[in-house]
Amino acid sequence: MSRRYKSPPMQMNMGDRFLNLSERGQNAIRNSVFGHFGDNVFPRINTEDYLVLYSKEGRGPAYLQGLIAVAYFVKSSDITVDELLMRIETDIAYQYALHTTSAEKQPFSRRNLFYFLAKLDAYESETGINLIKKTFDSITETFAKEMGLDKPDATGKLKRRMDSMMIETSAARLSRPGIIYVTNQDAVILFAELAGKEYLPMTLLHYLDESDRNAVIYHDKECQSSKLTRLLEESRLILELMSEEEWHEFQQYKNLKRCILDQSNVDAEGRITPKENRDIEGGSLQSPKDPNATARTKNRRTYVGRVGNVTETYDGNGNGLITDADIRENTYSDLDFMSAYIEAKDDNKPEQVITDGAYYSAEKADEAVAKGITIIPTSLAGAETNPLCADFRLNEEGTRVIACPNGIEPMKQVFHENTGIIDAKFGHAYCDQCPYKDQCPGKSQKRFVKVSISSKMVARADLQAQMETEEYKKYGRERNAVESIPSLFRRKYGIDNLRTRIANRIRSSYFAKCLAYNCMKHKRFLDRHRGNCALV
Repeated sequence: MSRRYKSPPMQMNMGDRFLNLSERGQNAIRNSVFGHFGDNVFPRINTEDYLVLYSKEGRGPAYLQGLIAVAYFVKSSDITVDELLMRIETDIAYQYALHTTSAEKQPFSRRNLFYFLAKLDAYESETGINLIKKTFDSITETFAKEMGLDKPDATGKLKRRMDSMMIETSAARLSRPGIIYVTNQDAVILFAELAGKEYLPMTLLHYLDESDRNAVIYHDKECQSSKLTRLLEESRLILELMSEEEWHEFQQYKNLKRCILDQSNVDAEGRITPKENRDIEGGSLQSPKDPNATARTKNRRTYVGRVGNVTETYDGNGNGLITDADIRENTYSDLDFMSAYIEAKDDNKPEQVITDGAYYSAEKADEAVAKGITIIPTSLAGAETNPLCADFRLNEEGTRVIACPNGIEPMKQVFHENTGIIDAKFGHAYCDQCPYKDQCPGKSQKRFVKVSISSKMVARADLQAQMETEEYKKYGRERNAVESIPSLFRRKYGIDNLRTRIANRIRSSYFAKCLAYNCMKHKRFLDRHRGNCALV
């Protein structure tokens, strides 16, 4: 078989650096995360998935499996490429993980690593397929089988829990004047470099001065509204300069056009005016250095960047793995993640997914049931529904009220198809004597007592009542464990310190960190069962 289809295995020889260690040194490496990687992860890396990066006529890299593993180390840890390559050259633990302890010279360099990473990015841009995610999926599947997480519990369902985390962009946070100024400056510098500084109007030459940015944004005491108007007028002037089609493919031009649309309104007379702060959308340009970053306010804090989602499969005995992960712009809501999860499910295995209220809606719960998923929210978003609504009886279609909690049928009722609300009217003779009148959601009118209710309100009130039971409180305690994952990603894996702003590379880093988490959980599983587990 040709070399391009299979990496040659690294053979141990008599001069192997690991074999020449003392028994204590060997045990230390075997029991470390590097030993676990070398023994349990490296052999499972499927190089066949990566052959699409290389021509069938070419040789491809000599040690593709090792190159994939090095790329994983770069993306999963807060470490530079140069530092990693230095450690690989000098640290036997890294060499053990990469199966290169017998190599006279480590088969990795900055050139072949960056070439490989560039190919990963280009392939995802072309096809939308992230190969690091494929590796994450395949290795996680084998881990789940070994840990018994692919089997349902006593209720016949797989146990899963879901949570999301905000991921900050590495680009500097900018104010509104800062966003417009930097966008203008990038476009002016591009125009001066390619067309010539002499073609710039005098009013735009200040953007070429290195000290001008601080002078305009921070030192100029002009009110913000006037400053925004002036900067936006300059934005439109720059846009007119770059009206020729040859400018339209540059990212600086795209940022400029987008910034004007995000930040301003144009009246009927063609005058440009800044939008109010409240009218700026979360999907607007937050920084020209990271055009894909979006803004979202959560728990009274505004985040600029992306949002990651994790679904952990667990058994209730301390074992768990991230079996599904996704990362999007942070305007993507938790409910959107749930929709994508339901749509992507392609097997018939019953499962329960414990979430917080942001992932839940009655419509999504119904869609999930059709795919064998039971969504169990531990809280509900929005205002609490009147608990008495749970005792109203509706017909199966949810279009008529059969009886109120006191067993009385309404005298009149109208179903509003566009909202799903039923306006039911009861007589004062019944309602004034009703034992539930103090709790009833009805509103007293001149001739009737009007109750507006829907099947959604009944189902929500019933769910609220269930949440007070001990069974639901147990679900809440089980879900608490997944809340630690975002904290761990920040403290241990540096999720907020990514050294890139390119969307494809951020996705690859995110999936590599998810795999690193699973490796840690798998290692703990083996350590707990060492001695009485046939796998060890």
